[in-house]
Amino acid sequence: MIGGAGLLAHAFEHPAFSAIEPRVRSRLLSLDHFPEPSELRALAEGLPNAIAPWFDFAAQEPAELLATGGFDRLLAQSGLVPTRPGSFHDLLGALIWLHFPALKTAIHRSQLAGAPGARTPSQNAATHLDESGVLVLSSETTIFESLSALQWPEVFWDRRDELRQTTRFFAFGHGLLDALRAPHPRLMGKALFARVTPDQLALSQSDFRVYVDAALAALIPGFLSEPACLEPLPVLGVPGWSEHQSRAYYEDERYFRRVRQRPRIPRAARFLVLG
Repeated sequence: MIGGAGLLAHAFEHPAFSAIEPRVRSRLLSLDHFPEPSELRALAEGLPNAIAPWFDFAAQEPAELLATGGFDRLLAQSGLVPTRPGSFHDLLGALIWLHFPALKTAIHRSQLAGAPGARTPSQNAATHLDESGVLVLSSETTIFESLSALQWPEVFWDRRDELRQTTRFFAFGHGLLDALRAPHPRLMGKALFARVTPDQLALSQSDFRVYVDAALAALIPGFLSEPACLEPLPVLGVPGWSEHQSRAYYEDERYFRRVRQRPRIPRAARFLVLG
């Protein structure tokens, strides 16, 4: 990819991009140009998925987007994902569509559910997941409690070995992935917690992705009622997502705040049950 290959190849080395399959990375990086929207679907040819992609990608036309009432209404009418040529943000969005088509479809349908011009708490929650979401998939639900309680040194450092055995993190939000191309220490994601079984965690990365995509798509409509269903997550605290990790790193409250900016009524962490 002329002008972009180096930037994207470097980004793909970051473990947050692990959900992007090697064959897709290879096809993308072999191009001698930034891919046109019409070329994107072919990047995932033969990729195992929970559902067959029912969508394609087309260059975004602002006038058409405005006339139809926005992204999701245009997609519903045309089956085409509006995509800005040359945009890393939209390219990463396309890659998430291709790897999580069921979950992206569920989010798309949620965004269509409300009246035009009036956003519901559920739609706002879906937007947070779509742009900044991190799927936190664990067989140990006390991990969710510790993350929700902002116990960063305890969960990310003291329980580090356990975390690696029991929990997977998938960066899902394409805005978050775009920011991770050049991450800054305060970068925050919105975590969706879901319990899985040890047997599910033992699946290959590809099989696990397909399973999670299908399972979350079925449950999200009944779960994602408001933005508070998602939890703040300092993404560079995830083991391996930064090279500077130590106990002192997690105790630095400039980056790992222990007090919420917006106080809330104490409650148990919310999580989905996949297995």
